[in-house]
Amino acid sequence: MHFKQIICVTLTCLKKISWKSPRLLGGLFITMILIGSFACYLAAPMNAIAVSVNGKQLGLVFSQNTADTLMMSATKEEPYTVTYAHVTVSNADYLRSTLRPNNIEEKINQPYAAYQFTINGTVIAVLPDAGDIDQVLKEFQAYYVKPTKDNVVISATIAEDVTSSKTTTQLSQIQSPEQVLKSLIDNHSLTVICQGTYTETQKIQYDTITKKDYSLGFGKKEVITAGSDGSKSVTYSYVQSNGKYLKKQVVKETILQAAVTKVIAEGPTAKPILVASRSGSYSNVVDYALGYVGCPYVYGGISPGGFDCSGFTRYVYAAAGVSLPHSSFAQYASGTPVGRNELQPGDLVFFSTYARGASHVGIYIGGGQYVHAFNYSAGVVVSNLSAHSSSYLGARRY
Repeated sequence: MHFKQIICVTLTCLKKISWKSPRLLGGLFITMILIGSFACYLAAPMNAIAVSVNGKQLGLVFSQNTADTLMMSATKEEPYTVTYAHVTVSNADYLRSTLRPNNIEEKINQPYAAYQFTINGTVIAVLPDAGDIDQVLKEFQAYYVKPTKDNVVISATIAEDVTSSKTTTQLSQIQSPEQVLKSLIDNHSLTVICQGTYTETQKIQYDTITKKDYSLGFGKKEVITAGSDGSKSVTYSYVQSNGKYLKKQVVKETILQAAVTKVIAEGPTAKPILVASRSGSYSNVVDYALGYVGCPYVYGGISPGGFDCSGFTRYVYAAAGVSLPHSSFAQYASGTPVGRNELQPGDLVFFSTYARGASHVGIYIGGGQYVHAFNYSAGVVVSNLSAHSSSYLGARRY
């Protein structure tokens, strides 16, 4: 039968129908209501659970319990990563995508479109979507590169050649982006080279200096200036590989607050010899001798107006009632010899300087120091024995 004949027969039948029949009109009305209601039902939204395996969505179920039951039986043979998401879909979409015991195996075993993740020509993973690879690279880079106000990132690049290509494979071969990211980090499969500058505030530790103050008592100390730490801003330029420095150097330092040096005044560190007074008024040789620090040097001098080395020791000891000859050689020739390790404050120490033998003399004051009339430029000063060890000759006690 031709198409024109079918049309003619159809029109003839319609002409024979009594359209004014109440039954027909009622039936048509009810049918239209049912069709409209069903259409509304299909378009209406509903809540469902979207089930994904290894990043690929398999379908929809009504509840979490249903999803657990289905997936427990369907994935027990393979270590799949199953995730659920609450979604809102139309009833029509739900009916088309509903997972059931009779279709779950088919959906799991069917091939899926996916994307190979390749590093330097080697496929290291298969991901569900092309965008997943970009996301994994972005998150891998963010794991090592963390720009802040103080950490200015100039550049950050992946050192390896990374590509992607479309493929078809089984669900068991597809990994989720989270799995791939963890594997890349754990195995150091990629290298992020980062260049930037980093600024930090560092503490400047204050120094402590000690100054001798012989006006203080034996063993006494006094803080003249309290010390306090300072701070500085230090900027580094750096190159990092996966967060580890390949290169780091200081490019700028700015003092924010200068450190204040702590100054401590320290009295004599050992008790001086007390010389029995016979005619003088001073028995403490060291204290008396230190009172003349700063006096000028005069060759042959024997008074505060000017001392030479032996004149100074003779003058100090005379105040304690001990008579010494005015010659370092003669002073060395008398008295009781004392070893260097047995020195006590008040002992005379001798040196071989401009001439062989005891050509210079001073008074040991303790702590490895001695006071002496040194030369024209220095006058009477305190010096360290260690500074003149090479010329040290010996010591005498009176």
